[in-house]
Amino acid sequence: MSDRNRRTTSRKSTGSEQPLSERQRVILRVIVREYVASGRPIGSKALVRLSGIDVSPATIRNEMARLEELGYLEHLHTSGGRIPTDKGYRYFVAHLMGNIELSSSEQLTILHQFRQVELQLEQWIELAAATLARAAGNVSVVSAPIPQTPRLRHLELISLQPRLGLVILVTTDGAVRQLMTHWPDDADQETLSALADALVPPLRGLTADEIAGHAAGASALARVALAQVEIAMRAMTASVAPVRHSGLEHVLAQPEFSDATEAQELLTLLGGGSFVSAILPRLEDAPGVRVFIGEENQTDELRRLGIVVSTYGVDDEVVGVLGVVGPTRMAYDRSISSVRYMARLMSDLMADLHGQ
Repeated sequence: MSDRNRRTTSRKSTGSEQPLSERQRVILRVIVREYVASGRPIGSKALVRLSGIDVSPATIRNEMARLEELGYLEHLHTSGGRIPTDKGYRYFVAHLMGNIELSSSEQLTILHQFRQVELQLEQWIELAAATLARAAGNVSVVSAPIPQTPRLRHLELISLQPRLGLVILVTTDGAVRQLMTHWPDDADQETLSALADALVPPLRGLTADEIAGHAAGASALARVALAQVEIAMRAMTASVAPVRHSGLEHVLAQPEFSDATEAQELLTLLGGGSFVSAILPRLEDAPGVRVFIGEENQTDELRRLGIVVSTYGVDDEVVGVLGVVGPTRMAYDRSISSVRYMARLMSDLMADLHGQ
């Protein structure tokens, strides 16, 4: 049965939301873990052996049939074992997985790796992507943090020609932008340097809206410079952060992405800004690690995926996204613990970078 047909089956057999019995919970837990590990449907005889439940295979089959009626399991074939549905994975994450953390030794190893690189955000992002992919065994996605409200740190005005210049600004998070601009009058470097020196102290730490308020009463030259700074900072707010990903080899080794076309589609999705653009709005109202499984994703491109994702950053001012992406058949406990720890670590590193 294709993934598309499986999703349709899952939607039709959602069943009621009545509580599961302890035996049903054990069976569902075992099926999820074994299917994630092997990729093969789990039958009743294997369940008797793996679950430790002292009942007959017939009783197990009845319980599996009930879980299928409730929408937690499904058949891949007319006969044979069952596999989890999206709803089954969701129940596992919400009720059966427990609060899993990376071991202390793994945390110390990762922390040591970060201490070996320079205090540069780009190196942290590259290392975070590689480490997260290795820890979770799936593709990792890490976006560079972007300031939710950019604030000015420094400004330089450079003369290129008598009426042509360059506006260079640096924000408090270290981002640099430059814009070519035409001055209303001739302006040599001495004039522009003096203007920049006069503008920086009152503008330092201000947002684009606050900088716009300083244009009233300023000279024509200063108004042009301020307008360019405002334009650059507003563009930074609207920009899509660069995205790094790692671990594509983990996904290519899984049967869900054995087709070269599907693998290329995933690579295209992760390499552009569409992934972060689709996920970030759903993270704004709920901090911490979020899990989106199959049909819970709102865009068609993501509905065959399991996604474990979190924001990281400094006081909601500078925010990035990091997470793990793979088939819905992923080890959610491992992915969640890896994403949780990496988000905490990256937030701590960002706080150090910003002097907090």
